[in-house]
Amino acid sequence: MRRSTTPTPRGDDGAIAVITALSMAMLVMIAAIVIDLGFVRGRAITDQTAADLAALAGGSALANRNPVVACEDAFNSLRTNLSDAPLIASGSLCSAMAGTVCSITSGTATATAATTAGRYTLFVRYPAADSEIADPVFGVGRRDGQQCERMRLSVTSNEPVFFGRLLGRTSYVVTRTATVRATYRPSPRIPALWLLDPWGCTSLAVTGGSRLTAGTTSPVVPGIITIDSDGSACSGSQRTVSSTGTGTRLEAVPDSGAAGGSIDLFAQPRNATTCSGYACDPADVASGRLSPQPGFTATRATRLPMDWRYNCRASYPSYHGLAINACPQGTPGYLDLLRTSIGSTGSPGGFQRWRGAGHSCNPAGTITVSGNWWIDCPGGLSIGTGTSVTFANGNIVLDAGISMTGGALRFNTSNSVPNLSSACLPPAVTVPCLTTTSTEAAFIYLRTGSINVTGGNLTANHATTILADGYVKITGGAPPTWLAPTEGPFAGLALWSELSSSQFQINGGAGATLEGTFFTPEAKPFTLSGGGSWGQQKAQFITYQLAVSGGANLSLAPNDSSIALPVKDIRLIR
Repeated sequence: MRRSTTPTPRGDDGAIAVITALSMAMLVMIAAIVIDLGFVRGRAITDQTAADLAALAGGSALANRNPVVACEDAFNSLRTNLSDAPLIASGSLCSAMAGTVCSITSGTATATAATTAGRYTLFVRYPAADSEIADPVFGVGRRDGQQCERMRLSVTSNEPVFFGRLLGRTSYVVTRTATVRATYRPSPRIPALWLLDPWGCTSLAVTGGSRLTAGTTSPVVPGIITIDSDGSACSGSQRTVSSTGTGTRLEAVPDSGAAGGSIDLFAQPRNATTCSGYACDPADVASGRLSPQPGFTATRATRLPMDWRYNCRASYPSYHGLAINACPQGTPGYLDLLRTSIGSTGSPGGFQRWRGAGHSCNPAGTITVSGNWWIDCPGGLSIGTGTSVTFANGNIVLDAGISMTGGALRFNTSNSVPNLSSACLPPAVTVPCLTTTSTEAAFIYLRTGSINVTGGNLTANHATTILADGYVKITGGAPPTWLAPTEGPFAGLALWSELSSSQFQINGGAGATLEGTFFTPEAKPFTLSGGGSWGQQKAQFITYQLAVSGGANLSLAPNDSSIALPVKDIRLIR
């Protein structure tokens, strides 16, 4: 009998079949999970991209401290990039942002704009507190800035599942956030001339054989001239910048290279290669009276950088129709705090009374005094021929103006204190130290009135001059010596006079010494006049309009402490 060769079934074959079936099922479920998670990961990347783009979209307005517009721009970006989201009404959503407060003097109040749009939940919050963005290990980064510079945005989406229902899953929730930091930073571009008139003509005029040079070639200090006027109030042959007359020349040097000088006109069309419209006259360029060819600037410089540096506020009045954005948290409002501390009448604490010490408002002879003085002269301090008054050190507060027909008036010329104490230096100082001065820092404050010099010799040595409502006119006598402080809250500021629109004028010539920023945002115009070579002045003029006449030969090359053109710095930090 032969044996069968057919294999006999073994008892474990069924178990193998079961295991195989289970394994296949597991593989199917794993594949399903992988497919679902891959889809969710893709959507998460899309959401993150939308969040990043929205945060960056709000950065420009955030840098201007306008959280309402920043919020609207962010939601408008989300509406564009989340194509499957229902319409997002950004305007009504962002109105709450108007109630935010972010100021060193007024505290902080946070606002959130949130909405649900289909499967998306969206929110924008300003300001973004340190606790909200802190890394659990490293905390807040050194480059994360201050909370007033930050806005945080979140995109949460409910993502569908394809195979996850096999495991009882109905959806996945994905949340992606982005935090933008937006602020201004100084650029390397420091204008020698910064003309603020936003509409009219002529913002900068050089006439009568005068020569004005911005910048130097050795060493190389790029000469920058920027003019804010759009020319809309010009007419006829007017131009926002003009250089006319035999021998007249207005130039920004060097005339070539990466560090070349430039004349930047807001009125110049973007792609124009020659003067167009009311921006400038092609004949001025062709004749060599205006060099180099002026170019286009996309934004006005405005007075904002001066306000932010020396008088930080949560809000400002408009400037000839232009909005001045709120100052970010940072420097205090030094000028406002100084005005409050000095007051409008009476003696500031720690000041000696001029007439109380037996001095006349029309002094004679030679007088030298030390310390802080309140010049309580209702008609102002008058200096005539044969009179020499020296305030060797100390700060000066005058009830009225200063007039000079001769003689000499000197401020802070014999100060034996080399430097201010650390308590009087930023960032420690809030209220400027009223009774503390140094060789490098003092102030002269006029409660009312002007400085009118028709003769004599005026010297302000590292002293900021602040006029509450007046002007400066130096039309005779020796060319002035006027140097800004090099330390303290008013470092770099030579003159602040923001209310008067009367004609400001300095007659110079050989021997004139000007250093620092002269800020006269209403001067129509500020005139620099006087024949001969002034020599190089480390000065910067930020004024409504400026005119150079009388055959002046003037070179302006601001130093590093002068005000730089601001550049928006917008970056994602989370």
